[in-house]
Amino acid sequence: MKNRHIGWAGRWWQQLALGLSLLLTAALAQAQVAIESVSGAMQSGVEVVKIDLSEALSTPPTGFTIQSPARIALDFPNVVSAIGRSTIEVNQGNLKTVNVVQAGNRTRVVLNLKQTTTYKTQWQGKSLLVVLDALAGSAPAPAAQLFAENQARDVLPLRDLDFRRGDEGSGRVVVSLPNNQVGVDVRQQGQLLVVEFMKTSLPEGLRRRLDVNDFGTPIKTITTTQSGDRVRMVIEPQGVWVHSAYQTDEQFVLEVKPVKVDPTKLTQGPGYTGQKLSLNFQSIEVRSLLQVIADFTNFNVITSDSVAGTVTLRLQDVPWDQALDIILQAKGLGVRKTGNVLWIAPKEEIVAKEKLELESKATVLSLEPVRTESFQLNYAKASDVAAQLSATATGSGATANSSRILSPRGSATAESRTNQLFVTDVPSKLEQVQQLISKLDIAVRQVLIEARIVEASDTFGRSLGVKLGGADLRAQQGGDGGYSIGNGNRVA
Repeated sequence: MKNRHIGWAGRWWQQLALGLSLLLTAALAQAQVAIESVSGAMQSGVEVVKIDLSEALSTPPTGFTIQSPARIALDFPNVVSAIGRSTIEVNQGNLKTVNVVQAGNRTRVVLNLKQTTTYKTQWQGKSLLVVLDALAGSAPAPAAQLFAENQARDVLPLRDLDFRRGDEGSGRVVVSLPNNQVGVDVRQQGQLLVVEFMKTSLPEGLRRRLDVNDFGTPIKTITTTQSGDRVRMVIEPQGVWVHSAYQTDEQFVLEVKPVKVDPTKLTQGPGYTGQKLSLNFQSIEVRSLLQVIADFTNFNVITSDSVAGTVTLRLQDVPWDQALDIILQAKGLGVRKTGNVLWIAPKEEIVAKEKLELESKATVLSLEPVRTESFQLNYAKASDVAAQLSATATGSGATANSSRILSPRGSATAESRTNQLFVTDVPSKLEQVQQLISKLDIAVRQVLIEARIVEASDTFGRSLGVKLGGADLRAQQGGDGGYSIGNGNRVA
């Protein structure tokens, strides 16, 4: 009976402690700063977004702008959302909607705009006022690339359309124009290239869809159609590419070149090609600024513990990869990219870490067990390949060792009778040897020449003819009637 009372008392204390913890959590949640409402209005011709909070913050929120789509993002650390919905419709002036999203102990307010603009923030009691600057005017649309003014009055047919593979794997679309007065404009729509030839027609023989994927160029398909009084050509590239176009007299050429993908580069393509953003901060911590860029780019950023300090910057419509490069150079930092993960640390720390990794690989290579593998050569001589594998460039130290294909413990032996190559080395080096042999052991291109010899003699001759003759047998004594036509033949 006593044990039963003790068990009941223990459960009662557990329930009481649970209730007190829930009340304490609710009280802390109520005490935390919260965003209560967001509204937009026009004040003296200026568009203002008002964000009401339960308490005023000691520091203004960090923010950044996005050019396409036009957005302004404000981050409120240690602030929750008490609005109860994530999207607020405004549709007034340049502001379309407002998104309020809470992630952990941070809340982000995103202003979805019709056009990109700058802004200023100021506190008014417990409310934050976001003042949107007036639009200077609609941005002009990018002009189409024009090669010749359309001076042709009559609709003339295109003469020819061809595709060629250029140098370094580029694809060229060559169009023969009826004359040099045909207007041509080129523009990029999404991932497609659109070319229009003004005042032209497309012959039936050229109205087709070309599948040129097997040529190994960035161009996948070319679709040419008639659209009113112009010919419309849609080119579908693939991969990472850049394009250029030029016109010489009556020939128009559009060239699409592949861009080699560098896995360590932040963005692919020449120069800075990241999405543009604007940043305006006064004495912001570098770690917080890197977090803002990480949120903008959706990259995972790992920051070293030695990254510290503050920075003041104002960047307007700058590609994000250029903005990151500016920040890293200003603070003596470096970045290493692996997939969608960025590791940011001081340059000295990155160099030391890479040196340590190389030394570790060299140590593992010296301890890794070796094995022997045979390679059957069909065209190259095994002795020549063995000499190339074992050759060491002139030099000393690490330079000479790095030019040797095999490791210091590796060896290559050639069997001349069967033309086989036996290589002993670590597995990683054997894979490199396999790749090298696949490129060396190929048939040498040969040229087949067909020749015909005719012998003629001037003493060669042949006679061809017919010998005819006849006799009257009736005139002979004792002969019978008839005629002789030769070779004992007779006719009556």
